[in-house]
Amino acid sequence: MIVLPREESMREAMLTAAVRRGFLEFQDELIRVQQGLVGEFYVDRQWDDMRLHEPYFLLHDFQTPSHQIDTIFLCNKFLLILEIKNIVGHIEIDSTTHQFTRKLKDGTVQGFRNPLNQAQRHQRMLAQCIPMLPILYVVVLAHPKTVIERIPQNAPIIHSSGLEFYVCELLSSFPPLLTNEQLDQLLQQLLQMQVSLKPKLNIDVSLMRGGVLCHRCTRQMHYQHGDFICSACVLKDDDTLLRRALSDYCLLVDEWISNGQFRTFLGIDSIHAAKRLLKKLGLPYTGEKRFRKYHILWNRQ
Repeated sequence: MIVLPREESMREAMLTAAVRRGFLEFQDELIRVQQGLVGEFYVDRQWDDMRLHEPYFLLHDFQTPSHQIDTIFLCNKFLLILEIKNIVGHIEIDSTTHQFTRKLKDGTVQGFRNPLNQAQRHQRMLAQCIPMLPILYVVVLAHPKTVIERIPQNAPIIHSSGLEFYVCELLSSFPPLLTNEQLDQLLQQLLQMQVSLKPKLNIDVSLMRGGVLCHRCTRQMHYQHGDFICSACVLKDDDTLLRRALSDYCLLVDEWISNGQFRTFLGIDSIHAAKRLLKKLGLPYTGEKRFRKYHILWNRQ
């Protein structure tokens, strides 16, 4: 049973907004985050096909102030941490140096953070909070073309296709340690530990590209007679691109915006035109007259 679903990644949204707003140095990180999310959602689908005959709970994207765990599998026998990696190529983990590498077809070797060390760090944190259950971990490789070449002996690393077998083996190896009531109490304890933290990007907002951006040619659209229109391809916005621009502002700058900041960011000259547009958008606000600020939200699309 999924009690903490995996939602759209705010970090992916922030990186997407940053790249769209001219911070191209975040492109590589955006690609890595997107690849990781693809792997996580692929592994998430494996649970739908499993036939587990014991009650369990799934907590996806579990976060504390200092830890982010891809998935937690909780039952009355143990707690299992899943560290999910979507990496293509031939992988190795050196048991002496703990270096995690992958080799591509062209012979290129790349180093990554060791997922075993990441999982062990999560394990130590949860073991301090949850002494009543064994805290286990496994690294799950989501991509079917990943080849495991050399890893430390008995290291818990599996392909996603073997996840059901792995979990069933664990279920048959451990005795029940908690009653249903105790398990529910432990679940509530974990949910109380969960926090939602907004990621931070090191950007200079003064260099941010402003305006409503045309989705055809990416140029800044001009505000004319109540509408944003692209002078290059004559696209007229139906407020979709305007709301995306405000979502970018929310993610990269602030969730509150004044009339003056609104005009500066969108390239509107008239204070009255901006006021009419803000009223049309129906944004909640606080304060009056020149102290008024409008609340904008991340547009999950």
